[in-house]
Amino acid sequence: MSDGRGRLFGTVADLYDRYRPDPPEGLAASLGEIEGRRVLDVGAGTGKLTRFLLARGARVSAVEPDDAMREVLVARSPEVEAVAASAEALPFGEATFDLVASSSAWHWFSHPAAEVEIGRVLKDGGRIAVAWNGLSRSEAWVRDLVRLRERDDDPGRRPRGWHADLTAGPFEDPADFELEWVWRRSVEELVGVFATYSGALVREEDERLELFEAVRAVAEARSVDGVVAVPMSLRGTTARRVAR
Repeated sequence: MSDGRGRLFGTVADLYDRYRPDPPEGLAASLGEIEGRRVLDVGAGTGKLTRFLLARGARVSAVEPDDAMREVLVARSPEVEAVAASAEALPFGEATFDLVASSSAWHWFSHPAAEVEIGRVLKDGGRIAVAWNGLSRSEAWVRDLVRLRERDDDPGRRPRGWHADLTAGPFEDPADFELEWVWRRSVEELVGVFATYSGALVREEDERLELFEAVRAVAEARSVDGVVAVPMSLRGTTARRVAR
């Protein structure tokens, strides 16, 4: 990973696994047929994508550099080969995997080193799938929430992407995908999501509490019978590894 800020997630690993969204079912269409295939989840965190892949019959290996995050992944999915490594230095042989996938982690990698290394471990014709799964900007109230997440003057602010530029790696036939979906959460569950964002983790305790109260106020105003229908976006890019 390109700096240490991404390692802050390990301090809230259990909360991350509890509150962050699972991939929506629609992601499967962008991954293609993976049953019985060797798949690598890079920047796997606590295993949200890993479990999605396992449920569809893939033979999954996972790479996660943060020990606390990886510990949750292993506890939830003990059958998975989970290793401490980074996207830029994968401990696997050349042409090992049919698919390399990454969800909501690409912006933490160093580029183009990550693309080159992923290309190395992919089989000829194998696929890369990079996805982001997060709050949609389709409604004004959600855009207000997003602005609360990270201060504009935060020098460590890491803009999320929606699509990956894979031109630095050995890939062809890039294709972007998009899916809008709705995530139904209680008010406190939505507050819990914000407790796992890096923009909250770098703040002092009093600032975090102020953030949570602001999120709670917005969520309560949008809730119906205690449930908030949160607009979400799944977006990303797929491509194919060129023949060696």
